[in-house]
Amino acid sequence: MSFKPGRAALTACLAAGLVVAVPAAAHAGAEYSRSWMKADAGGSRLHIRQAYVDEDGAVVFRDSYYSAGPNGASVRHVYSRAR
Repeated sequence: MSFKPGRAALTACLAAGLVVAVPAAAHAGAEYSRSWMKADAGGSRLHIRQAYVDEDGAVVFRDSYYSAGPNGASVRHVYSRAR
């Protein structure tokens, strides 16, 4: 296993592009976003949590998980909402 700086950079760039492109950011100006990243010899991981208000007035949470390592890359999104 060797660390691939290109994979870590690609993961970070893709995540940054997604954060900028999220259409919920323009909705009523109410959004919360937090991120966490780790890169080591085994690969890199990025977790982004966003909370925003949708058009029905419900609070929506989106957790995005990005990972890249010697065996490939993956993306997972988890949505939840509060009434």
